[in-house]
Amino acid sequence: MDDHVKKEILNREVGSNIARRLASAREIARMREPFLKSAEQLSACKIIHPGMRDRRVLNAFRGLRTKLFGMNQGDGFVVMISPVAPESGGSFTASNLASAIALDETKTALLVDCNIRNPALHRLLDVEPKAGLTDYIEKPESTPVSELIHSTGIPRLRLVPAGQPHESASDYYTSVHMEAFLDEVRSRYRERFVLIDAPSLKESPDARILSELSDTVILCVGYGKSTRRQIAEVAAEVGREKLAGVVFSEGK
Repeated sequence: MDDHVKKEILNREVGSNIARRLASAREIARMREPFLKSAEQLSACKIIHPGMRDRRVLNAFRGLRTKLFGMNQGDGFVVMISPVAPESGGSFTASNLASAIALDETKTALLVDCNIRNPALHRLLDVEPKAGLTDYIEKPESTPVSELIHSTGIPRLRLVPAGQPHESASDYYTSVHMEAFLDEVRSRYRERFVLIDAPSLKESPDARILSELSDTVILCVGYGKSTRRQIAEVAAEVGREKLAGVVFSEGK
């Protein structure tokens, strides 16, 4: 293949990619937000926003977003956020990383609360859920995915709540309906990024199952909650290729 042909192919690929992103941007621009949270409300929920005073936190999540885009070549992906130990800031990290992605007007983030035994995202984002993930997995024929997706008051950020608590959560995650759910929500928008708020990898088989369904994993470590050895053991279980990084926080 000569250089002229290679250049022609490259130009076509670049043009196709630009057209795809423009089409995606138009789709996302049509997303309706029935209400918007104010800066004061976002601060009260501990959610990052452009006008916040602590730029270090904002920039930290923007940096994590950039790393994820690099690992996945900018394409839509499923990332699981899991605390090494309970009460280590998993939901805080998941919601703020989703917010960082949603700051880009050409992208949309979908938070999925998979911590069925102890769901927190609907409270954190002040959303009153009508239906959740377990409702769909139990009865997919009567619970369309569109009914699971809730507005959050944050442009381009949507939430799928956990649904009714259930002790055998792993039964849900091994279900073919869970894979069908992820396939459908990923395909709704070309620039859709799915963030799974999962239970502790160290203590829950649910998180291990979810990690297999995810493209990338982020571990959260709460101050004084885990030893270096515990962090290293969980990181090794995830694997170097899938592990995006470790986020340290003050806890919840």
